[in-house]
Amino acid sequence: MTILLDSFHSGYLIVSAKRDAYYCNNFIEQKLGWNLSKKAGINLDNLFTKASSIFIDSYVYPLLINQNHVEEIQLTMLTFSGERFPVVANIKLSEDMETFWSLFICINRNKLFEELIQARVRLEEQSKALLELATIDPLTGLLNRRELNNRADIMLLQTERLNLELAMLVIDIDHFKRVNDTFGHTTGDKVLKHVSKTISNGRRSEDIVARFGGEEFVLLMSNINKIDASKIAEIIRTSIQNTSMEKVNITVSIGIASVNKDNREGFDSLFSRADAALLDAKRSGRNKVVSS
Repeated sequence: MTILLDSFHSGYLIVSAKRDAYYCNNFIEQKLGWNLSKKAGINLDNLFTKASSIFIDSYVYPLLINQNHVEEIQLTMLTFSGERFPVVANIKLSEDMETFWSLFICINRNKLFEELIQARVRLEEQSKALLELATIDPLTGLLNRRELNNRADIMLLQTERLNLELAMLVIDIDHFKRVNDTFGHTTGDKVLKHVSKTISNGRRSEDIVARFGGEEFVLLMSNINKIDASKIAEIIRTSIQNTSMEKVNITVSIGIASVNKDNREGFDSLFSRADAALLDAKRSGRNKVVSS
């Protein structure tokens, strides 16, 4: 029997009721460096990592007592020098509480598992990148128009359900075409980034800031009344007016529309009113805040 077991390219252990391994085949000795022929027995705690030993005590042996065998259990053994060695174990319990262990190397399985984890991480990163492409404006880093519509609908429903007020600011850079024509599109891009950053500064996490298109931006805020929204709009307007970039004087016009418990409407209607207020600001000289 010993000669037969030594011919297999897998490990075999016989473990006593006291959990001392008193027999192993050549495979175990060659792979792990343990030589049981020179010892009365080696306790399982010495053959396995601490985590595997705990698992053996808490799960494997209770299962063995219940059903006499355990199959396809992945454990980590220790070589004589302390190196970790992953194995898959099939275990049989005898009537006198001895256990018979067949052990198969699963380094390749571990490698495959690690590769699967790495592949999953790459897929998650790719999914995140695709999600950003679908929802984020690449130049300013703000939400794009499509994602604005999605999130605005949710905010409007929450506002109505909680009986809160809400305000929308539509912000447009004055004479932006003249900036591009005079200073070039590179400077124009810098202006767009600067304005988007100014609008975003100091905003609450629940506020929605988006680039609606071209040089137009939208700021949507819940739990705020028209007066406070006008104050925020004025802070944004003056902050932008007081900044000069590469000899470019920047100003914005802002239109405001709001809803309260007595006045509920959808995104399109709210935007139309804010946009109309924005047109009034432009018609009356630009660099102004107008409420609908």
